[in-house]
Amino acid sequence: MKLSLFKFQLLALTVVLAASVSVAAQPADKVAPEKRSAKVLFEEANTYVDTKFAEFNKSKVAYDQKLEATTKQEQKDLAAKFAAILAARKDLPNSDLYFLGMLYHLEGNADGALDAMARFLRTTSAGENAQLARVVIVLYATRANLIPQAKAAVNDYAKNEPRNLVEWFGMEKLIAEALKKTRAYEDMSKHAQEMLKIAKLVAESKTINAFRRDDLLFKATSLSAEADVSMNKKESAIASVQELRKTAATLPSGNLLRFANIRLFALDKSIDTRAGFAASDAVTALPELEATQWIGQSPIKLSDLRGQVVLLDFWAPWCGPCRRIFPKLQNWHESYKDQGLVILGVTNYSGHAEGRKLTRTEELAYLRTFKKQNRLPYGIVVSDSRINDLNYGVFSIPMSFLIDRRGNVRFIAMGATEEENAALGRMLETVLAEPAERGAPLQQTTERMN
Repeated sequence: MKLSLFKFQLLALTVVLAASVSVAAQPADKVAPEKRSAKVLFEEANTYVDTKFAEFNKSKVAYDQKLEATTKQEQKDLAAKFAAILAARKDLPNSDLYFLGMLYHLEGNADGALDAMARFLRTTSAGENAQLARVVIVLYATRANLIPQAKAAVNDYAKNEPRNLVEWFGMEKLIAEALKKTRAYEDMSKHAQEMLKIAKLVAESKTINAFRRDDLLFKATSLSAEADVSMNKKESAIASVQELRKTAATLPSGNLLRFANIRLFALDKSIDTRAGFAASDAVTALPELEATQWIGQSPIKLSDLRGQVVLLDFWAPWCGPCRRIFPKLQNWHESYKDQGLVILGVTNYSGHAEGRKLTRTEELAYLRTFKKQNRLPYGIVVSDSRINDLNYGVFSIPMSFLIDRRGNVRFIAMGATEEENAALGRMLETVLAEPAERGAPLQQTTERMN
């Protein structure tokens, strides 16, 4: 049975939109002995809220906060009832201790969950249930400041399969935060570093949303830096956040760079968070742009632009700040196109313009007219989804990515302030002055404007 602890917790706490029938106990002489298996009892309690939710939707019951709370309490009561039944059974099989522990967990009985899961793991070390049992132990052991027990559980989790990277990260995070409360900063730092290793594995796996990935990387680095500062190792803290900035450029992710810059500024306000990134011999495979339409530009891959300097400008016609930087982009295009600069405006269909709804055909025509009226001399990439935003961690617009001749991101500009544009302009000149790779062509890729 596949079950994630954190999904399980969310299920237990899910807000339901209706009323429920009370789980009332009947007279003992009318209740038949409960003979169902431990697994069946647990699944009934675990799906109680889901089942009620489906009933409420079917009956179209209106939302009621009190009945919502009643339903959640009923689930806890049912879990407690079934846990008591299992605990009273003689010679309870070891495998059933897992379901007993999960029922205690659903009830919110920390002591019961810890005891049941510890007994379960005495004879069972491998498999999904064993791994989830360890997660439960870490959850409640850290709450009770039983750090050695939590550490042992996460160490065993790391040695066994299956491993859910996000779940593993969460276990290390709980331990690091518990150590922070006890001011055990050196130990806290070790677990924060483990968090970072796992977060990097998550990033490599590309199995979760980019913004969730950024959150893991930032939380790990932030806890590590906090531990360093608490140990009077401020320079080490700054170095770790600077490394996070480099990671943001490599991924790339404007969202992660924003997080890192905020943390860096908090550590040392004298550091220039608008500094670009150094040239590197390493070549990063950047996400290719996904387009439904290209306006004033032949379809092309970023990998085909190797040897040129590329500026990706994420924008939208309804965005006022985006329009304010058009003159800069126009000037850069005219000044540097012969030196190998290629500017691409990246936008999405929004379904509206100038206060009215548009079909895709109408919006495409509007974008073509918009490009001509605003004298945008570079190509525009139009997508029918936010895939490019997600691939580049674009959380707001305008946002620009400066890519050097080797295909690496050297600067990420966020916003339309004069300071941001000036920093981008300086970095643009620096990158353009760097020599192209030997044999790399300087193509002219923008189509002639009509």
